[in-house]
Amino acid sequence: MRAALLAVALALSACAAPTGDFGRPKPTYLNETVLPLIGREMARGRGEPVSYFMLTDREQELRARTYRFVMPIHRLGLLTRSKSELVRTRVWPDEMYSVDPTLYYRKLEGKGFASSQAPYNAMASEIGADALLIPAYYTTVRKVCLADARRMAALGETVDVTPGEAADVHGRIYENRRVIDWALAALNWRVESYAYALQRARIAIPSKREQAVAVALDGLAAEVAELEVAVAALACDGSMSAQRIASWGPPAGADSPQPVTKY
Repeated sequence: MRAALLAVALALSACAAPTGDFGRPKPTYLNETVLPLIGREMARGRGEPVSYFMLTDREQELRARTYRFVMPIHRLGLLTRSKSELVRTRVWPDEMYSVDPTLYYRKLEGKGFASSQAPYNAMASEIGADALLIPAYYTTVRKVCLADARRMAALGETVDVTPGEAADVHGRIYENRRVIDWALAALNWRVESYAYALQRARIAIPSKREQAVAVALDGLAAEVAELEVAVAALACDGSMSAQRIASWGPPAGADSPQPVTKY
């Protein structure tokens, strides 16, 4: 049965949707209903926790923001998008997600830039765009973790909880943490891809722009490392109290998140 579901999912994933917000395919019945249904059964078959709760608004935002990091920088290929979709929807296990860090530089080489400064400008722009998204990502993670802590507290206070409800609670906390861990892994892949591209560009097309890109990349790497530390401190498995999580970072309703390094 699971083999048949996998075959169907592989066939359907080839029908990639147009790109929408955060680089994620625009919602369609296929990628928001069919593939997740198949993926849920595939995940259960692998013994992974699964939740049947609807996604909260913040959980949907977390997933949308995560997809922006998860989609490889060389995201123009149909195969790349399909692989990411199969992991996102849990049709494929998480370990199937990987990024070849050499592909980003190969993408730059294939663009046919008129100026040798252009690849450096492109790297600086893309590195800067990633760095700008990290503070808002942390704020979203924090709010989801706060909700998970409240969810765990409510579970302990609710009478006559069924085994299915308890499984849904723990399954959703697992799913949220899975999404966050995926984003952190993807960000590290991005840093490695940028580093590889910069090293090769220095050999092929030396430029004074090298230093500016290197500084930007060092900044992104530091932001990613700070994000990992901040997320780990939140204890997104629900073991930290909602009050403790609420004391971290900017106020829950802050409109302008502070840099991750401030947390």
